[in-house]
Amino acid sequence: MTRDDVAARAGVPPSTVSYVINNGPRPVSRAARERVVKAIAELGYHPSEVARSLRTRRTRTIGLVIPDIANPFYGEVARAVEEVSSERGYTVILGHSNHRPEREGRYTQVLRSKQVDGVIFYPVTSDLDPIHSLRQAGIQVVVLERAVPGYHCIVADDYRGGYQATRHLLDLGHRRIGCVVRAEDPTSSIARVEGYRAALADAGVPIDEYLIVECEFGYAGGEMSAQRLLKLARRPTAVVTHNDIIAIGAMKALVEAGLHVPTDVSLVGFDDIALASYVHPPLTTVFYPKDQMGRAAAELLLRLLAHEEVGSPTVTTLPVHLVVRASTAPPP
Repeated sequence: MTRDDVAARAGVPPSTVSYVINNGPRPVSRAARERVVKAIAELGYHPSEVARSLRTRRTRTIGLVIPDIANPFYGEVARAVEEVSSERGYTVILGHSNHRPEREGRYTQVLRSKQVDGVIFYPVTSDLDPIHSLRQAGIQVVVLERAVPGYHCIVADDYRGGYQATRHLLDLGHRRIGCVVRAEDPTSSIARVEGYRAALADAGVPIDEYLIVECEFGYAGGEMSAQRLLKLARRPTAVVTHNDIIAIGAMKALVEAGLHVPTDVSLVGFDDIALASYVHPPLTTVFYPKDQMGRAAAELLLRLLAHEEVGSPTVTTLPVHLVVRASTAPPP
């Protein structure tokens, strides 16, 4: 079924069919438009997106590359991106890098070959070649959770979050506070640890480097990091973790060691995913503006694609705040 078939059925030139489908650029009489619409419905005609993209040089698709599809945090961001994009007539192609640089590179190649109009990218490794490659291909890029010079970036105030979480535990009376960070994470973990260190320094509490442990992503990583902290000669009375998933994994290790949260060990997460309020005890955490970040990224990218004035590339920092629940209490 082709455009010519629709034109023959409607009794109009093929160009008129195109004007109706694309809503322009030339006007079409109401009678002719109605005949074309009726013919399209009767014949079940679907315009070729490939042909349209060749004509307009737009595919009306954008890419979204995230590091962990199993983490609800990224699911909330992806949902916001998809909702905004869909409202504007764009389709989102999702890529899951699994925290691996080779997969970031592979998705970059795929998105270039698909000729997407723009990409929202979560780079989680020190290798920034993938986003540079997209720019070289003329593809607009918005970067999340990383401040990359020369690009539009959207981040959260991770330093403030790390500071607030640690300050909360200090105010409760804790002085042996563990900190679980993501291994090989050049982005948010560094800022959160800096906030942790600053809060301890402001309180006059010496920093014990043995209390800062690295872990892999996921529940199992949190469980193993807590087990390491429990093996210290003087275990911590409280722990700040990189995110809620890691905190929940750590909670499992504490319970299996015969300890109670927060009676024996207080625990703070980061992100405030939905699960944080449903575990027992409900998790004290730092709220991360996931929906706001996804929407802001999509809206910014769509403005760039529409050639609207957005100014020079800058880093937009979104605020975070502490959500106190039942997983923190004064030390035993």
